[in-house]
Order: sequence, then C-alpha cells, then structure tokens
Amino acid sequence: MEEGRGVGSDGGYGRRMLEAVLFDLDGTLTDPVEGITGAFRHAVASVGHPADDDADLTWIIGPAVRDNLSRYGLPEEHHDLVVKTFRAHMTEVGLFQATVIAGITAVLASLRDAGVPLALATAKPTYQAETSLDHFDLRQYFTAVAGGVADGRPRSKSLIVGDALAELGDPDPARVAMVGDRHHDIDGAHANGCIAVAVTWGYAEAGEMDAARPHHIVDTPAELGALLLRLP
Repeated sequence: MEEGRGVGSDGGYGRRMLEAVLFDLDGTLTDPVEGITGAFRHAVASVGHPADDDADLTWIIGPAVRDNLSRYGLPEEHHDLVVKTFRAHMTEVGLFQATVIAGITAVLASLRDAGVPLALATAKPTYQAETSLDHFDLRQYFTAVAGGVADGRPRSKSLIVGDALAELGDPDPARVAMVGDRHHDIDGAHANGCIAVAVTWGYAEAGEMDAARPHHIVDTPAELGALLLRLP
C-alpha cells in the first residue's frame, strides 16, 4: 500500500482532480463512541443479555448491527427486537451524542471549493445519516447520501458504495476516493474499483488495515485533505 504521508505531488500542473470523494460517517467524519456503545448496551440489556460495565465495545463502530450481535453472541431469536431497540435509541439519543472530528469540516469545505462532488456512504440507515449531517451542519457539503436499509438488515459496504456512485451519476471509479476507518470501507472501495483511503483516527482493530490493504493511509484530517486534493 502507499501511505498518504510522504507521497509526492506535481503541484497540479496538467492534472485533473478526483471526480468524487465518498466518505464513511462513524469514525471518519464523527466520533460516535458514546452514542453507539450506549445504544448497544441499552438494546442488549433489554433482552436480558447486558454487556459488562468494563467491556470494550468500540469494535461495534462500523459493522452492520446484526453482524455485531452475532459476534457479541446474542441468540438469533433476539436479533429483530434488539435491532429495533438499538435503532430507536440511536434515533432519539445516540445520534446527537457524537462529535465532529476536529479539522474534518475544513477538509469537506476545501473539496467543495475545489469542485469535487462528495457523497456519504454509511452502513447507517439513510434517514439516520441525513439526520446526523443536518445536526452537525455537514449536509451542505454532500451531493448524495447512500446508507443501509431502515430495517437494519446487513448490506455490504460494496453495495452502499455502488449506490453512492450511482447517485453521483456514475463517475469513473478509478477517479473516485472512498475514505473510511474500517476494513468494510476499504473492501467497498476495492470492490467498486475506487481509490481506498484509510484514516487512523477511527476504530479499526489491530492488524485490520494490514489485511484490508488500502491504497493510502492518513493520520490527520489535514493530511487527508492534502492527499485528496492531489489525487489521483
């Protein structure tokens, strides 16, 4: 993989910009740890399977809810109710407990000002994603929003990335970057032929990105913005 840090630039002479950039939401644009882990604890406790008070649940940030329930070991007969409870708690409380990653708004603004269309590609249901963008005053930067389905059934990031590309008018995927913090984002980029950009401020587990093999890895929003403006 080629890391974002230290990658050279030709100063932009004779180059075309990216045709679009897709962004993951949780762990990439926002830090949602309080809201998501709180909603998860509330939901699994409601069916008699509470998480230990000291359990690290940050691994649930990114994957589909049902995938998390399977990994957590919750009996499948509880999944439907727990998903509904989780979604309701997120909609009413959890979405508003996130915080915008410091410096990320400047990245979005710089891309918009450069004329690069942006889309959100998230496993969240679309209505929740749009609520988050509106609440944090980020909606103005996005041309399209692609999300998971409202009933919470797993939908691969590959399909969601494909939806985002379609909503943007099917740009050349080789000139589109997908930015995210988990392997699902990188997998979705690879599956659609996009440039895969991983950020290190999110919730990837140890060794996750080594296996996912993004094209670029960046450590700060400032580094991300500089990279996106000089790609592809």
